[in-house]
Amino acid sequence: MMKKTFSVLWAVLTGLTALAAVPDGYYTIAVGKSDEALMTALEGIISMHRQLGYNALWDSYPYTDAGSDGYYIDMYSTCKYNHDSPHPGGASYVGQGLNREHSFPKSWFGGEVDPMFTDLMMIIPVDAYVNQRRSNNPYGVCAGGVTYVNEEMGVSMLGKLGTSTYNGYTLTVYEPDDEYKGDFARIYFYMVTCYKSLVGSWPGCDQLDYADNGYKAFSDWSIQMLMEWHRADPVSDKERARNEAVYSSIDGNKDYGQGNRNPFVDHPELAEYIWGTKQHVSWTGEDSPVDPIVKRTPEMLPVDTTAIASGAFRADWTSGGDVSSYTLHVDRIAASEDDLVTLMMSENFSGITTNSDGNSDIGSSLDRYTDNPGWTGYKVYTAAGQSIKVGTSSAIGYLVTPELDLESTVTVVFSAKNWRGSAGSDNSSVVVSCGDITKTIPIADTVATYTVVLRGCTADKVKFTMTAVSKRFYIYNVDVYNGDLLLNPPMTRDIVEEGDSTWRTVSGITDTCYTVQALAKGVYEYYVKAIYTDGTESVWSNIQHATITASADQPLVGDVNCDGEVDINDVTTLIDVVLGRVVEQFDEDAADLDHDNDISINDITTLIDILLHGVH
Repeated sequence: MMKKTFSVLWAVLTGLTALAAVPDGYYTIAVGKSDEALMTALEGIISMHRQLGYNALWDSYPYTDAGSDGYYIDMYSTCKYNHDSPHPGGASYVGQGLNREHSFPKSWFGGEVDPMFTDLMMIIPVDAYVNQRRSNNPYGVCAGGVTYVNEEMGVSMLGKLGTSTYNGYTLTVYEPDDEYKGDFARIYFYMVTCYKSLVGSWPGCDQLDYADNGYKAFSDWSIQMLMEWHRADPVSDKERARNEAVYSSIDGNKDYGQGNRNPFVDHPELAEYIWGTKQHVSWTGEDSPVDPIVKRTPEMLPVDTTAIASGAFRADWTSGGDVSSYTLHVDRIAASEDDLVTLMMSENFSGITTNSDGNSDIGSSLDRYTDNPGWTGYKVYTAAGQSIKVGTSSAIGYLVTPELDLESTVTVVFSAKNWRGSAGSDNSSVVVSCGDITKTIPIADTVATYTVVLRGCTADKVKFTMTAVSKRFYIYNVDVYNGDLLLNPPMTRDIVEEGDSTWRTVSGITDTCYTVQALAKGVYEYYVKAIYTDGTESVWSNIQHATITASADQPLVGDVNCDGEVDINDVTTLIDVVLGRVVEQFDEDAADLDHDNDISINDITTLIDILLHGVH
């Protein structure tokens, strides 16, 4: 009898939905607005809704979520549930029972906090086991992942749970079935709109980034992904019917709805005005066609080792849909062995938790306060902010790293600041040494990071020493590298227009492959993004790697003196050439760093930038 009743309700509801229209004037105050003002207007319309009790949700589901067969449409599983199905507190298999699922997890807004905690628009009836496996993980995309199956009952989970493969996020996600991705995207759009004024105070999660994106609420990768889902999975009759039922489900004198609507179901184009292609455009209040452009994030394919040649490799990727061009970015992340930079130790003094300077010398017991065992020192004290203070007014203090397998060239990166007592003190300097090789670094009164390259080292430890009594300093963290970090800096993700033999950005590619040439030996990572025909861009694709074992017969950019290396000697040679002096060897192509076909002071400046910062 219950099943038949639900079937009748569904038939009546879907019939009404086919004829129903948004109530006259419902969205009037949002017309003519754009961006945040539009979102604020929508919040004013939908936030003042009737609050249902949490237990009352069970009585609403027959009106909001029952399909034509009388069973609930479970967006998490193929199970058949209805009002009479069990509600287990815990489940050990798919098909065991039904849960009320906060598709937007309650921990993200602080737990059992009203009115979010009982919002019927986003709390849906789903299989209990799948709900518990999903937990509070974000929605996302995972190329692999697990889909739970109950073969005995012939039911299974819809979607999958696994490690995110969507660019911008790498942790566990629940990927819904394709049929419902748009549904969930529009539920999420509703949540951050209905509670726009509260989002900034929520505990948040990886799917949200209010600090950086403000009213748009979501993290960058989430905005990209949710809009893709919204476009690819348009509003269905099922969503329209549920929207009507949440707005007003009345049986006799009993109201099972909460009296508000999801604007992104009524007007799907609204999402484009807030997160998509129509930002900064005023909404007219009329339906606009959903962007018909096909947009996919291209997937970088594994390198074809047969297409690797001297100083070159071919990058291949899948189509991004309606694309005008692609932009490919390539970075050398590991140089040939003689240039390789390796992090040998990273120390943050995380064991120090004091709020003020200590009075006891901890130089002989530093293992209690450091991440790496083996630190030693003299006149070393704990200090606030996870730092240590070196020295006193009458003794020269020092700090020594653990024993490390150091090579002849060592780079030391440390953060420090000068110590000033109540009577003041002259600015201090830090002597950084490795055996007999030393450099003295003046330090400022505020915390700053200093990079020191020591060449010709023969010792296995790095030492930080005061220059004189009273010249005390605070030190906050220390990183020690084998190799010259200034000549081989860490990879950056800054998008640039040109490149050299160690990195490259190529834009305007119209095919789904490109051969990158004139590269130095080393290991490269590379990735691509699509530029769509409407001018918008995809996120960067996944990353692939290629190893170049032989350089092409191309001039090494900056190798002015033709010795196979780019160093300070090239700067000297270039200065001599600009001044008109005679030099023994000179490569004009390698010296024209600004590509203006003229050797000038600008090329000297560019070469110095390459040596200091690794940029061109």
